[in-house]
Amino acid sequence: MLDDAHDSVREKVQTIFTELAGERARMLKDGTFPAGITSTVTAALSSPDACEEQILHADKIAFHLTDWNADAAFIVALHLFPERFTPEEIEAAVDMFLIHVPNHVVAAARLAGHPTEDIFRENDK
Repeated sequence: MLDDAHDSVREKVQTIFTELAGERARMLKDGTFPAGITSTVTAALSSPDACEEQILHADKIAFHLTDWNADAAFIVALHLFPERFTPEEIEAAVDMFLIHVPNHVVAAARLAGHPTEDIFRENDK
């Protein structure tokens, strides 16, 4: 049943974004790497006179920020249309999100020089 929930939530997210954004929704499809968007982010994070090493560093950050496009689409679709998802689909998509996204965000933050400590962690005392 959970595999069915994974598939159906992906389909619903695509349907929602196709309704909202037409053909552009394909950029949010699971399994689609948004290379053009990654390049756009890389260019924005690189100065015009950046050396190859700096561009590659910016590209690593861009990769970690763009590789979870389908996961981000689910979160936005859930915010806009929560009534269109079953509890099983939400559970499946939350699980997919939590498996895929956090390490990308932490990696991007570290590459950009930002601290990544868990500020929400409760004291063990």
